[in-house]
Amino acid sequence: MVIIQCLAGALAVGGFAYLILAIRHTSLGLSAATENTWHPPVTVMIPAHGAAQRLEECLNSICRQDYPAALQVIFGLHTPDDEARPVIERVMARFPSLDTTLVIDTSRLGANPKNANLTNMLPAAKHDVLVMVDSDVLVHPGFLAAMVQPLEDPQVGGVTCLYSGSPAPGLASHLGALYHNDWFIPSVLVDLTRREMDILYGAAIAVSRRALEAIGGFAPMANAVAQDFVLGNRLYRHGFKLRLAGCMVATVVAEPSLGRLIRHELRWNRAVRAVRPRDHLLSIFMNPLVPLALLLTSWPAIPAVGLIALHLVLRQVLHHRLRRHIPLLPAAEPWLVPLREGLNMVVWLWALAGRKVYWGETELLTGNGLSMTPTERETFHSIPR
Repeated sequence: MVIIQCLAGALAVGGFAYLILAIRHTSLGLSAATENTWHPPVTVMIPAHGAAQRLEECLNSICRQDYPAALQVIFGLHTPDDEARPVIERVMARFPSLDTTLVIDTSRLGANPKNANLTNMLPAAKHDVLVMVDSDVLVHPGFLAAMVQPLEDPQVGGVTCLYSGSPAPGLASHLGALYHNDWFIPSVLVDLTRREMDILYGAAIAVSRRALEAIGGFAPMANAVAQDFVLGNRLYRHGFKLRLAGCMVATVVAEPSLGRLIRHELRWNRAVRAVRPRDHLLSIFMNPLVPLALLLTSWPAIPAVGLIALHLVLRQVLHHRLRRHIPLLPAAEPWLVPLREGLNMVVWLWALAGRKVYWGETELLTGNGLSMTPTERETFHSIPR
């Protein structure tokens, strides 16, 4: 009984410490964007698959950049009958003066579908600054200028940015977006206060061609369970600095069901568990509500209820302060916060129970460390993003 009480106390202290740090650093706001005075020629690479919700809106936002230098946009597909193709062709026709290219290539380098798509697109890239943007990402007109600015420093090899969640209608989509807004963003802001940046975030990444070639191109990420992590980590280990751009993008979160949301997030959790097992273990302090409630049954009722209430209050404070200091976030949905935290714990526990993940309909296994491999049944005749 004493051991259980001590575990509850440690979990409560760790959870409170994290939430206080998150509230503090969120209140400081995002780093101010520097003046955009450097405008090198840029190639934007957009790997795509399927006609996702708001796809055309996302692609339009990328093509509608307020950028004064040469700009090339490359779209990448694995198959000619991909549902995204007519959408991409409409967007290309809408911007006739923009240098656009559609690469359709069934070749597949390794198990990571996104990395294989980028590999196929790279030979068509004309410029030495490369910006990779997911096809479900909405950007503002000044995004590109802000994104490439840190690369003016030759010591900087990679740039990334925070991303919020923009939900489609439906409970699953709103819960999915809430994870981006209330768990991902604060965790990054807290993490950057305790160590130098050594990873990148996959929604939007900028690299110099020189830095990419120095780490062997996209080949080292062929079987990466988390392509953005391996890319950033290899750049960092090769002596390049990584920077967080002074801008934010929005990822469209369109989950058709709660089951699909869980399967999607299970891939993220098992990826983190594979590449950073210690971080995955410690992330329990970001989601202690359910185990805290169970463990506190060994405590007297008044202090137990008080600790749970304090946790809920701090989580709500964080929820509202995020929206006060980061205006791009969707409106507050405080009633979903406890449900979202409970869902986080379900996914966290489930991630411990195996290594299988799904990328679209492709079944993969996370390995020890940075790689993943296809399961025995997978033939890769269908390549999802």
